[in-house]
Amino acid sequence: MQTLQEQFDELRVSAGVTGKGRVRSTDDPFILQLIHLLVIYGVQAGASDIHISPTRTGGHVRYRIDGILHDLLQLSDEIRDPLIRAIKTKANLATDAVGRSKPQDGRIDFGVDGKKLDLRLSSFPTLFGDVIAVRILDRSASRLSLEDLGFPPTILQQFHQIIHRPNGLLLVVGPTNSGKTTTLYAALEKIRSPQIKIVTLEDPVEYQMEGVEQAQINPQVGLTFASGLRAIMRQDANVILVGEIRDKETVDIAVRAALTGHLVFSTLHTRHACGAVTRLLDMEIEPHLITASLTGVLAMRLVRLVCQRCQTPDPTAEKTFARLLAEAGHPAVSLGDAASSGPRFVRGTGCLDCNHTGYHRRTGLFELLVLNDALRQYIVDGSSVGLYGAAVTSGMRTMLTDGLEKAARGLTTIAEVLRVLGESEDG
Repeated sequence: MQTLQEQFDELRVSAGVTGKGRVRSTDDPFILQLIHLLVIYGVQAGASDIHISPTRTGGHVRYRIDGILHDLLQLSDEIRDPLIRAIKTKANLATDAVGRSKPQDGRIDFGVDGKKLDLRLSSFPTLFGDVIAVRILDRSASRLSLEDLGFPPTILQQFHQIIHRPNGLLLVVGPTNSGKTTTLYAALEKIRSPQIKIVTLEDPVEYQMEGVEQAQINPQVGLTFASGLRAIMRQDANVILVGEIRDKETVDIAVRAALTGHLVFSTLHTRHACGAVTRLLDMEIEPHLITASLTGVLAMRLVRLVCQRCQTPDPTAEKTFARLLAEAGHPAVSLGDAASSGPRFVRGTGCLDCNHTGYHRRTGLFELLVLNDALRQYIVDGSSVGLYGAAVTSGMRTMLTDGLEKAARGLTTIAEVLRVLGESEDG
């Protein structure tokens, strides 16, 4: 595939845009073709987001690919301004002085090569003009199954048991863009059937699911996570998905729903699985209500996979691997199919397939907290600090252990695992 810069240069030549001097309108064929090119390239590169950011002299276009931003194109100001106005116009956003002075959100339906794309736009005013962030959602793409996400077999089995329970509260935690929504959609796909009623409340609805009643919050008319969840409890639902728990009112209702016979899925922004318990306590949920309602907490991150085309052995990783295992208190990890031949550490040297990063595509790292009597007692006693150690002692595999195992199997690198988990390779 040609680079974005090469395709942009060809488009400029074919459109006769070879120099400065003429400010182009938003309906100029070149500007419309450029929008098409930017979206097409994003789809082909597997980007999740496109960022168009103004600078003093022009602007630059960046793509988030496998979780990392790549600066791939520079724009002159005579192209930047009409491009941003044209994108905002397509999304029905205001382009007048008032519109340029406030944040706005919009969307564009975009069809290309048989794909139906939903482009979610956010504009934000800065010193040199509006920053445009575009989230690419492919409505025609097949959703990943739980088996495709990279779950270790033992955690996958436990997770299956949790999502097939008739009631309880399941939380999936992690930072933004860590795969929480994808995992919850995969869980709904696994349990979806005509015999149960599933209702979701999301912000926004990212993928439409057959047989699932989905709603999008709209604070302007009073439809918030809390008010929507309260209404859903009167809808005779079996399973409820709440896109995110943001406040005490929402978590109060979610806990009550879990205790009254509903299976509730939601997300929280915490670093680790045990951190969700601390967060619930901070939101003034009584410990006995947490232990009675909470069936599991899944923490996750996404790590980049080593590019299959340019991978090469990495003999320097084994010493770091052994040291990290010892420091983490885990003397060994399960290497699965690689156990007979021992660890297989690799790294990518960079090629066209991986945009010279050494990585291509991503998989998950997982940590599942399942409460037992001993762990419930820690929560009742308010000892959230000791909960993590007790969970590990009782058999909880941490995300670090999962990441080191995947590195030892040649799926990713130790450096990538430590980057994603926010830890230093030097300890």
